Amino acid sequence: MKTLFVAILMALVVVSCKQDSQSIGVQENLVGKWAPTYETYDESTQKWNSIQTLVALPTYEFTADGKVLQNDKPAGDQDCCGFIGNKYSFKNAKITFSEFKPCPNVSCIAQYCDGWTVRKLEGDIMEVSQCPGGIMRYKRVK
Repeated sequence: MKTLFVAILMALVVVSCKQDSQSIGVQENLVGKWAPTYETYDESTQKWNSIQTLVALPTYEFTADGKVLQNDKPAGDQDCCGFIGNKYSFKNAKITFSEFKPCPNVSCIAQYCDGWTVRKLEGDIMEVSQCPGGIMRYKRVK
């Protein structure tokens, strides 16, 4: 009985370690600079559409030490609504931001954002459900 208990305990430790290493691997895939492809996903038509804008969309960089940069500057310092912070964590396909700039804007109060959901992270393509902003596609900058 004691041997069975030890075997089960060891199996749980191995599974736990394997899950942690997979989470780290996904985060390592996230690390880098990402440029917008100027495409947004329309869930009603199930198609990607080109964004027709005269304004440059920001690039984002996720660093290995947990920092977030927007256009090469701390992201939270540029976001008065508090949707994106200067730091991030990544778990279960969710990017959660922290270290927000204390600047509550009245027009932002009605909106709630608990981070971004990564829908796809393969190779040099990342698709995220941003808050606010819909589902966007990014390409890794090399």
